Amino acid sequence: MKTRVFTLLASSYFLLSCANPSIRPLQSQGNPNLRPGIQSQSVPQGIETAVNPERMAAYLATFTGIRPLAPNTLIPERGTVQGRELTRQFLTQTLTELGYKVERHEYRRNAANIMVRLMADTPSDEYILVGAHMDSVRNAGADDNASGSTAVLEAATVLRELKGRKVNLIFAWFDEEELGLVGSRHLARELRTQGLKINSVHAIDMMGFDGDGDHALELARPDGVLWDYYKMVNQTHKLNLPLDRTNTGRSDHVSFHDEGYDSLCISEEFTNGDSTPHYHRRSDTYETVSQSFLVAGTQLIVATVGDLSLKVPAPVNIQMVPHDRFPSREREFHDSYDNLPHD
Repeated sequence: MKTRVFTLLASSYFLLSCANPSIRPLQSQGNPNLRPGIQSQSVPQGIETAVNPERMAAYLATFTGIRPLAPNTLIPERGTVQGRELTRQFLTQTLTELGYKVERHEYRRNAANIMVRLMADTPSDEYILVGAHMDSVRNAGADDNASGSTAVLEAATVLRELKGRKVNLIFAWFDEEELGLVGSRHLARELRTQGLKINSVHAIDMMGFDGDGDHALELARPDGVLWDYYKMVNQTHKLNLPLDRTNTGRSDHVSFHDEGYDSLCISEEFTNGDSTPHYHRRSDTYETVSQSFLVAGTQLIVATVGDLSLKVPAPVNIQMVPHDRFPSREREFHDSYDNLPHD
């Protein structure tokens, strides 16, 4: 695996004064003084309370070309070579400012995943991976999948502050998912070749649309204890979000499942009918994302991964139910990024 950290870009995109006036993030549920890229000095009880809507709105705005990542530099879309490289630069700068050592996993020309590792407070050879694909079709890709990329970046921002972690964490952004899970397949195989002991993989894909406002999440193909663990954390952390289980594949969790890792995908109700009407269209823009829903889903993921990293025990008497007993809906793949999204 090749590791390279880009030269830092100017950090002016973090200043609220450069924001587009149309950006109106929700009132912060955590520390209202948090700014993008600046971690809190203390975290209230329950790590999910450190998830910051204002910071997430800024991350999402940069991924979707609303907020500049440097003076006069926007990410126009994430399907071209240029757009995806600018996305990697944004991730690299932000993660470096957070104190991470960025690893660039180049698997072919003009194609690379980005990942960082957060080592446990207690030395461990175990890992948990949280990831999302950073590419889109030739559009802003706000829901698909700037929403997931934002959630992973926020998780990487706040979980650094969780004390007592007993399991290492990996945060990853996959390239070329739209072409058939290409980046995540390469990374999953690479990590398997390295012999990395990954206890669970949490992939986030399209977590930005909530037409009926119920904040319901789908957990697709949750292996092992993951379905019961998410339900447990949802209750013990008093988040109380509606959770549905599905058998939907064709996202990056499949790449890791195929390598023998327990995995799942977290999304909006893609299978159960409350999913974005802007799927793979040019209209998939920043304004179409439900930020309150994105924040709520990120809180559940942060709480769950946090508890897993602390080795909070799973529920007892779990019954393993086959995935094929649940409904599914497959996502679209494309032969190349040159296939423009529908009008």
